[in-house]
Amino acid sequence: MAHNGRIVIALSNIETANKLKSLLTQEGYDIISLCTSGNELIRLVLQYSPDLVLVGYKFKDMSLLDVYETLYDATSFLAIVNEPYRSYIEEDTDIYCIGTKISNVLLTNAIDLIFQSKRRIKKLKDQVEKLENTLEERKLVEKAKGLLMQNSGLTEHEAFRYMQKISMDSGKKMRDIASLLLSEAE
Repeated sequence: MAHNGRIVIALSNIETANKLKSLLTQEGYDIISLCTSGNELIRLVLQYSPDLVLVGYKFKDMSLLDVYETLYDATSFLAIVNEPYRSYIEEDTDIYCIGTKISNVLLTNAIDLIFQSKRRIKKLKDQVEKLENTLEERKLVEKAKGLLMQNSGLTEHEAFRYMQKISMDSGKKMRDIASLLLSEAE
């Protein structure tokens, strides 16, 4: 079963990292790289833009929170941490955490949930962008309508129909007609 999602495994214990790599590769995940230091992790994330970093709490050169401070908007994190660290991390970050006593099923389910959340967030961002564009387009059309009403004495309905007719006759979008009318008025 192939999963879509590229993962970097960043743990101070390379033996554990290799075990996780083997397990996740068997499960169909694309493991980009393994690393054991915070600086190396930062470099890898900036270079490869992975979808997820599977990470421990401490590295030889910095802590997870130091890394997170640099990369919080570059990727998602799944931290494998002891319980005392878990509440501390979850309180100050949006890092997903699981305990150190994990099963294959727990790990793969957690990763799948993160990927599912990322897809949902992307879909919502796309919807917001589309709505923002629609709103901007409507503002432009309303402004052009107002200009026509003021300068030509048309009613709101007549101004809209006028722009609509120009749009249909020219094969251009209403927002383009509105922009043209507004730029001619300036």
